[in-house]
Amino acid sequence: MFFLYPPMATPVVCSNSSIYIYSTAALFNCRELLCNISLNEILESKYGYKCYIPQRDGFEGHNQFIKLLLKKEYKKLNDTNNNAELTEEEITTCIQYLIYILDMGYFIPNAHVVLGHIDEPMDEGVVIELAWGRTLGKAVIGWRTDIRSVFGDMTHSLKGRRKTLVLVILTFFFHSFVKTFIVNTKEATSQLYAVAESIHEAITACEVEGKFSASSTVSLQPSSLLQQQLLNHGKIIFDGITNFHAENNLRLIVRRLLTLKQQGLFCLPTIINKHH
Repeated sequence: MFFLYPPMATPVVCSNSSIYIYSTAALFNCRELLCNISLNEILESKYGYKCYIPQRDGFEGHNQFIKLLLKKEYKKLNDTNNNAELTEEEITTCIQYLIYILDMGYFIPNAHVVLGHIDEPMDEGVVIELAWGRTLGKAVIGWRTDIRSVFGDMTHSLKGRRKTLVLVILTFFFHSFVKTFIVNTKEATSQLYAVAESIHEAITACEVEGKFSASSTVSLQPSSLLQQQLLNHGKIIFDGITNFHAENNLRLIVRRLLTLKQQGLFCLPTIINKHH
């Protein structure tokens, strides 16, 4: 097993408060959740970065409250129809879209750096967000602690495909790649600090090389109409709001979300089922 402990508060060694990091990682179990929050807290407390952390700053874990607001605000928007109600499927879609747009339409566009945890198995959502960061011209940094070889067993029949895939990912996505092995559970916390230091060095190198502006975020305009819509919806839903979790602000966010829904403007990825 792999144990991490919450990092001790440490003095900021340098001020990077104008640099925003979006941290993308698979967050489906306690190990992933604790590892991600611990690393980002080090980056904030020791190095002074501002981090967008989905599990802390996003809407995951607030589903029941958002669900209640969706029902109330939908009735207000349809006050002439006493029977107006959202179906459970519509509520689920609204919550999914809200989470999706917060990450893709607000956090990543407003970040300077997209930081990706790419221990295996690599999460599809992480790959999509890294690619989106690259599309928007962000500095993209991958970090890895897995002791297994990324190329797998060279005697395996799929080694060539696996190697090609990894090389394409490393070459195309990342401006920098951080690899630090964590193999001793007793030293996990100190080694996580080493990961943070390597990430800090990579970000510093990106800044020196002009990969981003320290004073403001810079986003390239995507060519796809759907991609542009993601950015527009991020602005529409979250414009002028800094505290997403204050009740009045969340109510306004939900109202804006429902307005987009009623206009038929949701642009969630579509899954196409092909029957053979």
